Amino acid sequence: MKNPIIRTIYLYLFALVGLGMLVVGASMIINLGLKTWIFTKADRADSYAARPTPLYLTSETKGVEDLKACGEKCNLTVAQREQLAQWLTDYKNWQETDAARDPNFYLVQNRQRQASTALSLILVGLPLWLFHWSVIKKDNRKEKAEV
Repeated sequence: MKNPIIRTIYLYLFALVGLGMLVVGASMIINLGLKTWIFTKADRADSYAARPTPLYLTSETKGVEDLKACGEKCNLTVAQREQLAQWLTDYKNWQETDAARDPNFYLVQNRQRQASTALSLILVGLPLWLFHWSVIKKDNRKEKAEV
């Protein structure tokens, strides 16, 4: 066999990569399980909704409705008034959608994303490690038999 050292390095390297993927994926699954059933408040900070871009107002106008009513007095262009009306529409739509949404929506979405990542690491890492480790074991038995 040509270059047995290169083959050995390759086999051990990819066995190590597969084992690393397996360990990371398993630790992510364990982390997810711990957060779900034991440390239930561990990721409460992740439960937030994407809010519309804030509108910074002057002291003269306390709210968006005041700014819209101000219109020409505040020297707003037609485009700015249209943008303001669109912002109000978007904000009302967001409020309606957010009121109807499950409060745990973002938490569940994040957990499913994390679980799919962990499972993909396990599903790729396990066969990679098993194949290369079985080849290493077979080579070691073969070497012992020759000696």
